[in-house]
Amino acid sequence: MTRSRALLAHLSRRTTSGQFIPEIDGLRFVSIALVVFFHLCGYTVAKTSAIHFDGAADNFVALLGSTGHYGVQLFFIISGFVLALPFAKFRLSSGPRPSLRAYYLRRLTRLEPPYIVAMLGIFFGATLFYGVSARTLVPHLAASLVYLHNLIYGVGSSVNIVAWSLEVEVQFYLLAPFLAIVFAVSDTRVRRLIIVAAIGLVALAQRASVFGNPRLAIALPNYLQLFLLGFLVADVYLVSWQTRSAHEGIWDGVGVLAWVAMFAVWMLVAKPGAEFLALAFVIFCATFRGRLLRAAFSNPWVTTIGGMCYSIYLLHYPLISALGRRTAPLALRDGFIAHLLVQGAIVVPVVLIVSTVFFVLIERPCMRKDWPSRFVAAFRAASLARTRERIPQRVRSIWGA
Repeated sequence: MTRSRALLAHLSRRTTSGQFIPEIDGLRFVSIALVVFFHLCGYTVAKTSAIHFDGAADNFVALLGSTGHYGVQLFFIISGFVLALPFAKFRLSSGPRPSLRAYYLRRLTRLEPPYIVAMLGIFFGATLFYGVSARTLVPHLAASLVYLHNLIYGVGSSVNIVAWSLEVEVQFYLLAPFLAIVFAVSDTRVRRLIIVAAIGLVALAQRASVFGNPRLAIALPNYLQLFLLGFLVADVYLVSWQTRSAHEGIWDGVGVLAWVAMFAVWMLVAKPGAEFLALAFVIFCATFRGRLLRAAFSNPWVTTIGGMCYSIYLLHYPLISALGRRTAPLALRDGFIAHLLVQGAIVVPVVLIVSTVFFVLIERPCMRKDWPSRFVAAFRAASLARTRERIPQRVRSIWGA
């Protein structure tokens, strides 16, 4: 095994079911790259107001960077796909019946430890090194740890702003098993029509500003159509894509055009709706069905970084903020693009390194289904060993040895 393969093996993501779908981690890579670029670009613009925009190129890059927040919406589609799979397999392809107890327990043991460790670390970092009042921040930390900050305050977490989307994800985790009853409909056309109709109804409600309340704007109802689109992709993936497409080259071309159109929509349309959903569906299809796209999204380095997206997502914003305070003056007068490249060259490697360490030490161990029982067993063994060490010492002290 080469060194690179050995490294990738140590960094690879563990899956609950044992089934690895590399294309999904490839899409996670694109999503997290968009989000990191969005925050890096936004921070560069916001904190360096003296930057002079030299022309169209600067404005184009800044506009392109401003579209990165749509990476979060791609994450929602991916979550819908991943959470739908076990329920869809049970109904559509004779898979095992999912246990609701195991489902909810897995969400708890898999996602909570990294989240809690990251939020506590950011909290202590803000209060110890940046002079933030602990008394002021504690209520926000408490609300964030129980995923209620959006609902209580109507804004994203004051501890880690990106946690707003994780609260939306948790709301969907709670409802997903009940929404997955749609897969009990045996007729494929009817089932998909129900999913598409639900997507359309939620999208229309969103377009009509039904969820305009600040608290609803950052809650599941405002994003449910994205998760349901993931349900639709899961349905097609299981039922219709069991063999490779005879038109892989066409799918490659369609996929590339869909990505170009998607970025155009993001940059030119104020509030993308149906066009975003349609293009996202095509992109997901092309990722699975195109030969070159499938190979690109299944690249081991791409899937490895994509598999670490949760750690990167939790840590990238506070790291950009902390590093940017010190790197902002660098290349400030060299133009926006040059300045952004310098910031990226410094910040992105640090984000990757710190996130990788966090992934290896905190997140990856939690990917083992049995880690709680293993942890308890190890703790008991360590306690027993310490007890055995103390007994001879006590015996010697009693006999005056």
